[in-house]
Amino acid sequence: MTSSTAVVVTGGSSGLGAAAARRFHDAGHVVHVFDYADASEQEAGPYFYHQVDVRDDARVREAFNAVAGSGVALGGVVHCAGIASFGPNNPGHLVDVDNQQVHDNFSTIENTIQTNLIGSFSVVRHGGELISRRGLHPAEENGFIIMTSSGAALEGKAGQTAYSASKAAIIGMTLPLAREFSTLGIRVVTIAPGLFDTPILNDTPKIERNVPFPHRIGDPDEFGKLALHISENKYLNADVIRLDGGTRSEFVSTAPFVR
Repeated sequence: MTSSTAVVVTGGSSGLGAAAARRFHDAGHVVHVFDYADASEQEAGPYFYHQVDVRDDARVREAFNAVAGSGVALGGVVHCAGIASFGPNNPGHLVDVDNQQVHDNFSTIENTIQTNLIGSFSVVRHGGELISRRGLHPAEENGFIIMTSSGAALEGKAGQTAYSASKAAIIGMTLPLAREFSTLGIRVVTIAPGLFDTPILNDTPKIERNVPFPHRIGDPDEFGKLALHISENKYLNADVIRLDGGTRSEFVSTAPFVR
């Protein structure tokens, strides 16, 4: 991918998305950040900022249209936007173990699926359309899409059902989407990160005991470096890459999503 292309990073105001945005910007790309955060708080950065709720397909379309009008061809999407809505005061369990009553959290479950899964469909379809417009020779590559799953997609804990389901669906999308988009010259790769030092873990213990080596949680820049490598390594396609230091989860824990 040439340095003259634009890259959209969703969820690019913090955490893994912010790290990816920095890496692509430093590599010479024009970076467009899509984020739910207030645009007025983001204008000082070195990126083009678009306030986007990925649950709103019309708004996602508008933002990609704005990218199309910026004058620099879109060559890639790094889709990091997502939520983990459950926590100590909002358990992700379906039935309360203490009183055997259904938890009143169905709206949170719906929001998790709507944001993490349906929002991903919105981003990749509009992003794929715009990338395909580059119209390069079939032997070349129009661009790439990098999606973000989670280790919880493969080894979810008790109380992570909705979150794990939404992230497992991202893994399920990867191969068929790569096959579909192959005719458009677009590669699709998913990263499944483990525990990283991001705002999602601000209020939870930093559990390192399940990380074999290095014995620590991840640095978001390590995610950014992998995303940039995927963009440059054109033989990576239809793959799901775990980035977790060998982490394998326990049955339950206090971090995050459970009581």
